[in-house]
This record gives sequence, C-alpha cells and structure tokens, in this order.
Amino acid sequence: MNTPLPPQPTPQPAQTTIAGQGGGTIILTQNSAQGGATPLAPMTYFASATGGAEVVKISADGSPQTLWTSHEDLVFATGLSPAGKLLLGTGNKGSVIELEGNDVYSSVAKSASEQVTSLIAGQGGKIFVATANPGKIFELGPGYAKDGTFESDTFDARIFSHWGRLTWWGENGATQGKVAFYMRSGNTSSPEKNWGPWMGPFKNPDAGAVNCAPARFAQWKAVFLDSDGGGTPSISWVSLAYQPKNVSPVMEDIALQDPGVRLQGFPSQPVGALGGANVQLRMPQHEGVFSPSPNPDAAAHAAKMDVPPQGFEEKGYQSVLWSARDDNDDDLVFTIYYRGEGEKNWRLLKDKITQHYYSWDTTTMPDGAYYLKIVASDSPSNPPDQALSDERESDRFEVANTPPRIEALRAQAHSPTATITFEGVSAGSALALARYSLDAGDWEVVYPVGLLSDSPKQKYEIQLSGLAAGEHTIAVEVADRFGNKTSAKVTFTTTTGEK
Repeated sequence: MNTPLPPQPTPQPAQTTIAGQGGGTIILTQNSAQGGATPLAPMTYFASATGGAEVVKISADGSPQTLWTSHEDLVFATGLSPAGKLLLGTGNKGSVIELEGNDVYSSVAKSASEQVTSLIAGQGGKIFVATANPGKIFELGPGYAKDGTFESDTFDARIFSHWGRLTWWGENGATQGKVAFYMRSGNTSSPEKNWGPWMGPFKNPDAGAVNCAPARFAQWKAVFLDSDGGGTPSISWVSLAYQPKNVSPVMEDIALQDPGVRLQGFPSQPVGALGGANVQLRMPQHEGVFSPSPNPDAAAHAAKMDVPPQGFEEKGYQSVLWSARDDNDDDLVFTIYYRGEGEKNWRLLKDKITQHYYSWDTTTMPDGAYYLKIVASDSPSNPPDQALSDERESDRFEVANTPPRIEALRAQAHSPTATITFEGVSAGSALALARYSLDAGDWEVVYPVGLLSDSPKQKYEIQLSGLAAGEHTIAVEVADRFGNKTSAKVTFTTTTGEK
C-alpha cells in the first residue's frame, strides 16, 4: 500500500547515507535547522544465517538496541523520511519499510521489482526509490493517494482447512465501508500458482463467513477507499477463523526395551528407589515427542510434550516406548494389544494411555514369543464420529520367567582330582552363563562343551585338581539371558590328596 510520508514543512538538504557491506555500520546524517550536519545514532544491519536481517541502533555509549528484524527480508538500502524516520529498502519482495519506533514499523510501499536498492530524498518531501530486477525509479510521496491496497503475507494453516469469518478493526470508517477486504486461497505456498480468484468485497466485519474454497493457504487483501476528506482509514488487526480438516495421527516408531527393565515417569520417586540399577533406554528413532517441536507455535503446545521416562532394572518387567505425532496438534490416547507368535487374535493389554511409554509385569503371561500393536487415537480432541486413529506393530520379543534346570549333576573323584558333569536346560531361550563354586569359594565361570552357549540345552564338564583328602561340595549355577537362574550342588569325597 502506498502510505504517504508526513509532509516536510521546510525543505531540507538531502541526507547522507554511509552503508557498510555485509554487516557494516550505517551512519545517517541530516542537516539541522541551523544548517549544520547532525549525525544520527549509528545503525547496523546484519544478514542472518537463515537469509533474514536485522537493524541495530548503537547508542553513544556503545550499547546496542534492535529496532527491526526479519527472517525473510534483506536490507539493500537505507534512507530517512522527511520526518526523520529510518527507511529500509528490502528484497526480495521489493518493499520500503518505515521504522516507527517502539518495535512498530510500516510497509510504506511495494514495488513490482524484487529489490529496492536506493532511497534518495528529493524536494518537497519526495523520496526517489531505485529498484532492481527489473531496474526502475519511482517517486514516493508526500501526498496521500486516492486509494491504496495492502496484501497480507501468505498464511499457512499447515493442513487443508475450511475458512470462516473474516473480521477486522480500525478507525476512521474502517468498519463502515471505507475499507474493502478480499480473500483467496490455494494449496501452494506461492499465491501466483494455481490459486483461486479473489473473493469479495467484504466491507462489514459482521457479514459472516467468507465464501472461499477450502485449502491449506490463504491470503487477504485490504483496499483503502477514497476517504472524501473524512480522515484516512486505518486497520489495527485482522482475524480469520478457520477449521483444519482432521487428519489421522501417525504412529512413527516403537522401541522395545531389554527384558527386566521398568520405566517410571518424572516427577516420581527417585530412579532405583525400588532397588534396581539405572538403565540406559533404547529410544524411538523419531523422538519428536521427547524434544522441542519445530512448529513455530510450539510454545502453545509445550504442555503436550512428554518428559522422557527413566528406567531401572526389575526382573519380570517388559517396557516399550513409542513416538507418535498429530498434525492437528490433537491430544492423543493410546491402546496396547498383544498376541502370541502363531496366534491371530489381538488381546487388550492396556488402554487409555496418555504417555508415550508403558511397562508391565510379564509374570502373568506364559513364556513364549509375542508381538505388540499400539493404536493412537485423536478421540480426546474430536467428536466420536470424526476421531481418527493409526496403528503400528512392534518387533518380536520374548517372555521367559521360568528358570532353567540343572540335570544329571554328577561328581567322580579320582583322588586328588575330580570330574564334575551336568546339563543345563532352559525352557526356551539359550543359556547365557554357567559357573561353579568349590567348598563355598568364589564363583568361577565354566564354558559348555563346545565352548558356545547357543542352545537351550548345554552339557558342562569341570576338571578339578589338587584336592585335599576329605569331603568336598561343589555348587553349580546356570542362567539365561532374561536373568532367570537356578543352582544345585553335589558332594563327593577324595581319599588321598594334598595335606
């Protein structure tokens, strides 16, 4: 919109602008009423890593103050308005911005070119604007235009949405027909590509919903009509109601923990309060639920973020973590089902879960291999007939709470040596460890015959030598990878030996 600059009572000589390149200091000067050159506070602009820029005022004592910042626009030129306000020539939208102060700025003009490269003060309060791509020279101000137009930035609802009521507020007839609003929508981020036509005009903020096609993106335009001497209308705020289409939540990943790990949330009792050691958890590959959201509105949804649980060892427990997202930012509720390997029907394990993790006591389940299915539903935020869900199955996991057995434990004394043989038998999983203790001494590891513990049934042989004459007791113990273990003992006597 071509917003006029305030008229200059007395023509002033053109100001001098010295602009540093790539983040240098900008020093602006203008002639005072006495005819001398009065330097203004230095202004510094910086190009940001994301392609934007900011304008910083450096006070006489060296302290900085940020006057303007943008994540999209770059500053290509600076100048002063007749009222002494800082003007910024920007790209790549070809806009002239006037800094009003107190973090307020105005879009004074927008050219058909991509960059505003120079701003020069002329006689009678005029500003000459030079642009590039294409190269042109415009004359700006100082009088008011008969009418003007302002187009908003593209609004991204992030989801296909239905548009509702367009309301606004302003002064000098802004709500009595002196400002006409138009609106259009589309499904691409650029309004120039396959968008619908402008719908309107809407001159009354109480007119109801706009008849604009549902889409992901929207843009409004305000046309300021001839004021007829009754004052220039102004707009203070604009509001557009919309209802995003409900989309299904997404179950992203499931991370099963090792057997014998129990999870607890925070705050809670200290980890390990039940006696188990701390455990490093295996996290889902998509950890968005446990980390800050990239959504610009993340602060509004911070309460929905889960704090990562903590784990500790507790025999017999199985734990699972998962990640899920909902593009509507709906609250989610989860249901966990399980089935045994070779079975067809899913059985309910737990429902109405709001956190992204769960632990349960597997001693109530028969030993064997199982699968989990986790269903995410957005029902807490939607009517029953519009709620959607998504599900995901876990990898295979095993439940084994039955301890292994020790069979055929025998001792043959040869004085002063002895041979101990036994078999370890597990209910399902491979044996992980075997050891023995002679006469209540330290435990010693023993490998199975064949050296590899790769089977539920293993044979072991222990050769003892240097035994003293008399009675001896040897205890043996075997354990599986789930921490289940069992022990047995046998007593034998040597008739000769070391003394």
